[in-house]
Amino acid sequence: MRILPPEGGSRREFFRATARYTLLALVSAAAALAARPRTTGGQRCVSRGICSGCGVFAECGLPQALSAKRAQDKG
Repeated sequence: MRILPPEGGSRREFFRATARYTLLALVSAAAALAARPRTTGGQRCVSRGICSGCGVFAECGLPQALSAKRAQDKG
């Protein structure tokens, strides 16, 4: 694959190739970000998001645990 058009190539082909590879880079970066494990403040969920009965629930600061704690306080 060539990024730059051959000698005497058109400017249009150059811009198409630039846009194509830029889009490829953006899609790859988005896929890499989506695939990485989600952590908050160095914490990682040890019970697959099921907070009831979790051993570290009291110290957990993940969003789902905080929501469960608020629900417990209200109810």
